[in-house]
Amino acid sequence: MGIRRVSAAIGATIVSAGLVAGCASSEEPATPSAYQSGAPSPGALAAPVTSAEKTLDLTITARGQINLEGHRFDAPAPTDPANPAGAGNAKCRRLTIAVTGDLSSNDGVAGAAIANGAQLAVDQHNAANRDCPLVLARVDSKGNTVTAAAQARKLVADKDVIGVVGPLTSADALAAVPILNEAGIPVLSPSATAPTLTDRHWKSFFRGVNNDDVQGEAIAGYLTGTAGWKKACVIADETDGGAGLARAVTQGLGPVADASCSSSLRRGATDFGPKLDSITKAGADGVFFAGSAADAGPFAAALRRAAPAVRIAAGSEANNARFVDLAGDAASGANLSCSCAPDADPFTAAYTAKFGAPPARYSLEAYDLATILIRGIAAKKQNREQLRGYVATYSGNGLSRRYQWAPTGDLIGNSVWLYRVVEKH
Repeated sequence: MGIRRVSAAIGATIVSAGLVAGCASSEEPATPSAYQSGAPSPGALAAPVTSAEKTLDLTITARGQINLEGHRFDAPAPTDPANPAGAGNAKCRRLTIAVTGDLSSNDGVAGAAIANGAQLAVDQHNAANRDCPLVLARVDSKGNTVTAAAQARKLVADKDVIGVVGPLTSADALAAVPILNEAGIPVLSPSATAPTLTDRHWKSFFRGVNNDDVQGEAIAGYLTGTAGWKKACVIADETDGGAGLARAVTQGLGPVADASCSSSLRRGATDFGPKLDSITKAGADGVFFAGSAADAGPFAAALRRAAPAVRIAAGSEANNARFVDLAGDAASGANLSCSCAPDADPFTAAYTAKFGAPPARYSLEAYDLATILIRGIAAKKQNREQLRGYVATYSGNGLSRRYQWAPTGDLIGNSVWLYRVVEKH
């Protein structure tokens, strides 16, 4: 598998953390962070698994950054981020920005909370620019790709729709983006990470985060470097996203990956016995789980009971409060990688004040991407093709990172973050 990444002058980065299931981490000390991902979007928490032991008060916090080789360093927050309010003198007719994707099922992403990030940007613009009224349309596919395609056709037919934040999942992107691309509507996804999306020559598709090849290589470099894993098992759910991330991690792990204990897991499975047996027999140092929090949480709890010394790490789909809730104490110390950035303090404060709960992962990216569309509209790029061209040549900082795109639609420069589950202080 070739790793798809776009390099800038500076190296690719990942915020780092170590994970130990059931024992204290021996990895490097944490860098303080105000990011708290322990608060989910509305509806994000499912009923906990009753068998998970819960004696600890846990939260998810961001760590420092590491490059693809696993070396840790600190990077400053982006300076002069784009502001959706601008100078307050924008003029336009009433236009619509749509947020598209699975906004209600919370299967992998907290869709409602991501849409709220875009809503905050639109509201801040409207409060400062009375002569340029913008509308945010929430278009919920409920995770159904047939619905996503039908909704895309409706958006194309609505001439007020000038840009899209989304789709939120790679599956929805595969269904909807060909239709939106044909119409020239700029499509900025905050969370669709399948590497092959940018192989399709869509001129209107811009990915606002790095893909799973980058995430997989970065976390693998950390696990074999700073974390010191010598033998690892890779478990993936039976989805394209899980399988893709697992492939990237396995390639990055190289000889550390042990095929004898690596396998796929049916979503919703509850019998982990055979997989736990193979992990124990292999004498693995750790397990990387590429799948949703709904599956990663119960698996971590079962692993803790079967092999308390085996460490665990997981990918972006498990990086939310549901994982902590379902894993219980077994989540303590867990590495949770993500191409989503830690939430900036001003954003968290404004978001929480408006919506009554802190943001979820990718809420910040949705805010940044909506802001880019808004700044283009304020710059008088007020039809679809003009706005698409504006995004294609855009270069500037958001609250989460610098945004500039290669012709493929992938970001120039690689940034992946990793978080650790720790006790609250």
